[in-house]
Amino acid sequence: MAELREETPLFYEQSLDRWFVTRHAEVRACLRDRRLGRNFRHVGGEEEFAAAESLDPRRQAFWDTERWSVLWLEPPEHTRIRKLVAAAFTPRSVEALRKASAQLAQELLPDGRFDLLRDYAQPYSIAVICRLLGVPTDRARDLLDWSHAMVKMYELDTTEAQAEAATQAAGQFRDYVLSLAEQRRREPRNDLVTRLIETSVDGRRLSDPELVSTIIVLLNAGHEATVNTLGNGVLALLKHPEQWQRLVSGEVEPAAAVEELIRWDPPLQLFERWVLEDGVELAGQPVPRGAKVALLFGSANRDRRLFADPDAFDVGRSNAAEHIGFGGGIHVCIGAPLARIELEAALRALVERAPGLSLVEEPRRNRAFVIWGLEALDVSR
Repeated sequence: MAELREETPLFYEQSLDRWFVTRHAEVRACLRDRRLGRNFRHVGGEEEFAAAESLDPRRQAFWDTERWSVLWLEPPEHTRIRKLVAAAFTPRSVEALRKASAQLAQELLPDGRFDLLRDYAQPYSIAVICRLLGVPTDRARDLLDWSHAMVKMYELDTTEAQAEAATQAAGQFRDYVLSLAEQRRREPRNDLVTRLIETSVDGRRLSDPELVSTIIVLLNAGHEATVNTLGNGVLALLKHPEQWQRLVSGEVEPAAAVEELIRWDPPLQLFERWVLEDGVELAGQPVPRGAKVALLFGSANRDRRLFADPDAFDVGRSNAAEHIGFGGGIHVCIGAPLARIELEAALRALVERAPGLSLVEEPRRNRAFVIWGLEALDVSR
């Protein structure tokens, strides 16, 4: 990544039929450029757009759950649905989870030797999301399994077996959300599912397909990112014991350190856009309409043009929050405030209750690239 970033801000990779953007300023500009979009089907067909594949009808259950996701929509549909979600997913409702997140982070921290991902980060993250949505925690295992299967569809090399598993998971997740929505219509509660059902903007509410896509993306995106940030970040801290000690001693607050965890080893490495118009130039180079552009978040977050000594892991870095961990533009992560609350609470619990945390064995990366994380992280208190 460093070699590519220094050589060029933009390059075309023929084998993947994509343009890759490597530097922070250019990635940020692409995120805000309305000539680029997350979807192209409102302006043209598959024959016009590079790297586009027909939607395999065998995967219809998966495509149905993605159809109304704010991650994929463009205005005006994106504007309408994001307004509805924002009206239900309010700053007050997020802030109300701060105390619950801190309590869960303390209660769920295991003793002795444990896998930080499986035994702590996953059950903690899913418990917070369940609390927010109003989902019974006895379905946590199902939610985890569905999420893990579905996000494999975002990789560059999804296999047929993974696509089939994602399709089955999507169908089961859809059926569960619809049954939960029906329960909330009969018996409303003070939770996000109820608010998403009842909220209206300009006289319109979320339809059932829109509700399914919204709840699934809130859970999948939020859960996967939080778990992988904790895994990647705690590994970085244990590999840099002097930085861990800055947290233990109180020199650096967990909330500040979270930003450097995201910058240094982000859970999302790549985010894509389509070029929707003619005459577009990126980083001074013409990029044709129909091209697919891949924004390399991990590379951008190590750009020396913004971050001094960018390969150094520094939990007290003054401008770490300028990372591109939560995207930007109209598709900036709507769950970023909650993610920060969750991550701060989990990191604080580890610092306060496990100051002697140590790495038991060298972890292995998982085989994914886009959703970037570890297979496991065995640690001991």
